[in-house]
Amino acid sequence: MQDQDIQKAMPSIRQAVNDVETIRRDGKGPTGELVLFPHLPYILSEDLLMDEKERQQLAKLEASATSIDVVVSIGIGGSYLGNKALFDAFCGPYWNMGLASERQLPQVFFAGQNADPESLSALTRYLEVKAKTTEKQLNIVLLVISKSGSTIEPMSAFYALYPRLSAICHVEVITITDKQHGLLLSQSQEKHWMHFSVPEGIGGRFSVLSQVGIVFCALCGIDYREMIQGAKECDQACQGKDWKENPALALALFRYLATVSRGVTAEVVMPYGDRLNSFGRWYAQLMAESLGKAKNRQGKTIHYGRTLVPSLGTTDMHSMTQEHQEGPNNKLIQFITVQNMDTSMPVHCQEGNVTGTVDIGRIMKTAQRANAEALASEQRMSCHIALPAVTPRTMGGLFYFFMLTVAYEGGLAGINAFDQPGVETYKKIMHSYLKGYMSGK
Repeated sequence: MQDQDIQKAMPSIRQAVNDVETIRRDGKGPTGELVLFPHLPYILSEDLLMDEKERQQLAKLEASATSIDVVVSIGIGGSYLGNKALFDAFCGPYWNMGLASERQLPQVFFAGQNADPESLSALTRYLEVKAKTTEKQLNIVLLVISKSGSTIEPMSAFYALYPRLSAICHVEVITITDKQHGLLLSQSQEKHWMHFSVPEGIGGRFSVLSQVGIVFCALCGIDYREMIQGAKECDQACQGKDWKENPALALALFRYLATVSRGVTAEVVMPYGDRLNSFGRWYAQLMAESLGKAKNRQGKTIHYGRTLVPSLGTTDMHSMTQEHQEGPNNKLIQFITVQNMDTSMPVHCQEGNVTGTVDIGRIMKTAQRANAEALASEQRMSCHIALPAVTPRTMGGLFYFFMLTVAYEGGLAGINAFDQPGVETYKKIMHSYLKGYMSGK
């Protein structure tokens, strides 16, 4: 980026800063809608998003987590992607194969993230077999997450799992839904299920730092207090009006300039390390729903946004890098690395006539550095964010940092980053078809 690009964008920078300041101060988005995500770093100390009753329920959940055998987190979109990112970061692919029992914590499964009968049936069969082959009665928690209380995929999964498992297991239902309205809220009140709210002013794509992610953490033994502390530290570091002193504003500015001045139409988010794989998919929803907009605030058609492509280093260096390096120069590659991994594993390495011992983690870091330098050699854009380690605190900061970047970029582009009108179009068509099917039409 050149100085003249930044100088030309100064009016947009001032608008973005003013937008985020207004949201922080008044809780109002560009068109007056309630936007409260800047309060997420303070959710455990303020009563705006979480009340004392919910904090007491959280304490009970933490205390009872070791008595739970299985947690099934049921949700889709923001009600799934954030929790899956947390699971991958702190539990991992081998959690249900023994690590959970070693730590006296529940196995964790996900359902309702797709309308796929085969995967839901397979999960049901697995839990039925586990219940029949376990000496004591299986204690299962169904964590049902739907702000509206009527989202078709998770509610269908719940209606499939609840009666089948209740017949052979002890099933406890915990719901996270709207505080005042909806079918799921009514059922929770009628059947006395433990209920948490999805706060008003917190869209699904911002909800990982709300009750949606916090309750999941409490059930899985993840330190949600440290996660929220990380978000708070990020918020305090990103208050400046000068882009040089505000990392979230700086990244938003460079992405915006890349989009409007350099022809960037795609963004590849490429974390290095399996623990961050699902983070890329969480970020894909955040960016797509926040920034993919047909019109600006004046009603002019601009079709702003970038196609988000989640990928994984080093895995996708062996599948996608050829296109990144020699395909159309229309991409920004967003690298995320971890400086200090929890585990080291030295292995034999041979490069030409040189042999030695190299830690696998160093191979990963070297691969990312080489990838960035190769892209730069062809004048292709990349950005690098390095986490000191994968901890609840750094993940809380990372989640919140990207939330701030889309808020700032929405201001820079003159769009509303807090609505999602395009999502409603397909929903109306789908519900019409389903209604017709059930009516025999």
